[in-house]
Amino acid sequence: MATIQEEIAALEKAINEKSTSESENIERIKRIREMVTTPEDEAILDEFVARQLDDIEKSISEMEEAIIRYQLGEVMEIVNLSYIAKKYFGRSQSWLSQRINGCIVNGKRASFTENEIQTLKSALSDIANIINSSLERISLIQ
Repeated sequence: MATIQEEIAALEKAINEKSTSESENIERIKRIREMVTTPEDEAILDEFVARQLDDIEKSISEMEEAIIRYQLGEVMEIVNLSYIAKKYFGRSQSWLSQRINGCIVNGKRASFTENEIQTLKSALSDIANIINSSLERISLIQ
């Protein structure tokens, strides 16, 4: 009979390779849970769950970054990122691009903090207001 460690290792491999369905994985987890008889077994299962939660958090973070990149797609072509980076963040254009594109910086993925996302929203809103104001002034000339 396989140990909990062996069962978990096989399950993690199947999850990573996407070789089994979600329902199959859930059934395997239930069987592994039934195998728990000692505090050590419980600790091994807890470590597995913690790793899975970390992977989920990473996936969510990557999806959020992809959404930001998608939403900013055309805006990045129209608006001067250097201007936004300097005026609103006090940073370089490369700093802003690294966050928009999720580049690896110093060994980890660059991403926006919640405050930086709010700053970016405010920057784009300010720029929209400036453009609208310019359109209104041009309309007065005609």
